[in-house]
Amino acid sequence: MAYMRLMLTYILLLFFSYRASAQSTEMAALRRDLSHAKDSIAYVDVLNQLGMYYHLNNTDSCFWYATKAREIAVRLKYKKGKAGALRNLGIVCSQKLNLPQAIAYEQEALQLYREAGDSANVCHILNNLSIDYEASGNTAMEHYYLNQAMALGNQLSNDSMFSLVLSNYILEYNTDSTRQDSVEWAHGRLHAITDRYPYSREWFYARIFDAVVLLKNGEGEAGEKLINKVADTARQKGFVHLAIAAYYRMLDDFIPKAYKADSVIYLEKIFRLAQKAGFYDEMMNTLPALYRHYSATKNADKTAAYGKVIAELAEHQLSLRRDRQQMNYTGYFLKERELSALQLDNQVQQQAIDQDNLQKANRRLLVMLLGGLLLLVAIILIVYYRSYLSSRQYERRLASMNFSISEKNRLLRANDDFKNKLISVVAHDFRKPLDDIIRMAVMLQTHSLDREEMMLTIDEVQAASSKTLDIFESILRWIKSQLSGFIYAPSPCNIRDMMQEALLSVQTDAEEKGITIKTDIPGTIQVAAEREMLQFVHRSLLNSAVQFSLSGRQLSLNAFEENEAVKVRVKAENTASTELLLPLFVYRGRDYKPGDAELTLIICKDFMDKMGGQISANPEGDGLVFEYVLPSFH
Repeated sequence: MAYMRLMLTYILLLFFSYRASAQSTEMAALRRDLSHAKDSIAYVDVLNQLGMYYHLNNTDSCFWYATKAREIAVRLKYKKGKAGALRNLGIVCSQKLNLPQAIAYEQEALQLYREAGDSANVCHILNNLSIDYEASGNTAMEHYYLNQAMALGNQLSNDSMFSLVLSNYILEYNTDSTRQDSVEWAHGRLHAITDRYPYSREWFYARIFDAVVLLKNGEGEAGEKLINKVADTARQKGFVHLAIAAYYRMLDDFIPKAYKADSVIYLEKIFRLAQKAGFYDEMMNTLPALYRHYSATKNADKTAAYGKVIAELAEHQLSLRRDRQQMNYTGYFLKERELSALQLDNQVQQQAIDQDNLQKANRRLLVMLLGGLLLLVAIILIVYYRSYLSSRQYERRLASMNFSISEKNRLLRANDDFKNKLISVVAHDFRKPLDDIIRMAVMLQTHSLDREEMMLTIDEVQAASSKTLDIFESILRWIKSQLSGFIYAPSPCNIRDMMQEALLSVQTDAEEKGITIKTDIPGTIQVAAEREMLQFVHRSLLNSAVQFSLSGRQLSLNAFEENEAVKVRVKAENTASTELLLPLFVYRGRDYKPGDAELTLIICKDFMDKMGGQISANPEGDGLVFEYVLPSFH
């Protein structure tokens, strides 16, 4: 298959199918035409045709004619002649396996043929590009150009050219199971075309494809007979390379598909044909396999004969390299590219000169426009920046006002809470002493008392008044602690002495309810606190304990040191609804209206917070324990 694609590459580049027997006559006629058409379009066409005739047997001659034709075509600005020369240069590079150069020449020729509107040659160049990309391993580009060639070739009136594309399509997709329908269609179309051109190159390829189809259908013997018949006919008609291509089908298609045939026989047939035609490359392709075969089978005569031919071919190749001057195709290509680059650079410089004057005329206008634009942008930026600064200042003022309003609201709420607490304290702590004074005053008015009873009543009034003043002092102390500028200064406070003093304020109420008070406080325990605040806490806790205790019960007072702190406990036994009395020291917001006793205990918590202590109320058994903790004074 690889050899068949290679041979097809050479054939696809011809304008029309022609007979081998007519080549020498046509070449002689073309040489005669050269003497009559010097440096003209006709002369370029003759050079390109001669280069095409030489591409199979003398690559150097094909290259010489192509370069000569291209030089004249460029000077005459003859696009089609230049495209033909580039096509022949692509042939030379493809035969020399310089595929990048071949593709470059064919791409340029394709563009020129498209500009000239030559659809037939566009189709051929597309097909050639697909074969060169296949040889370079670029399958995607190979299929891209082959599909384009098929689409264009199907529209050509010259169906002999389309037959070349069909042959390439069959060779490419013959083994693709997904394209068998299209391969069969191409095979049928190729037959329909080549039947009108018997014994043309395409006609022989169509018959070779027939043999491969017979092999696929299980008729291998019939296919082998057809291969040999096609090869014999091609040899008789002078198409030696087609006979070789037919024999290669046995090696590439039949034998790999398990068809029993002797590959050595076909290798020898190919060798003999190549030797007769002077195809040295084909001889070198077959000789190693033949030599190894006969060497392995111990056939000394044939081994020696083929070894001698290998040596002669090697010497022939060395003499060609030594004696014949080879043309530097790569150097020509590089010089050509360098010349094209120089020409392009010259055009670019000329265009630059032409545009320079226009640019000078427009530059001032452009500078003025840019200057005006920059000025406009600067004005916009200044306005935007000033607006930004104004907005930031407004935001800062607004934030300051919001903060000030929030602070004032907080202070108002705090003042409101303080007012509520103050009213509650006054109502709670002054009610009892004032009630005592009023009761005694009523007693003095309604009862006639002797001197001793009068003095006793006056003493009680004095005691109640002193108690009221003490309470008033405590309230003033609390008010002062709530104001800004208050400085807490702790001092040593003896718990037992202060508790004995505070018990006087609840003694009357305790006696009325029949409550006994048990005190267990060591006289050495002292805490670091503010005396008036702590005494307010003591009076409040004792008042609450007496109020919450049931009649006839006991009130226990005790204190002890623990971890450098003093814990003081006031326990009231048999209190009612202790679950409802637990959150006594928690202020629950301005909307909540606590009772007098609750608010007094909330003030106690404020005092304890100021003094760095803790206070709480917890159930214990069937009673309630008021407890506070303060740092011990050492």
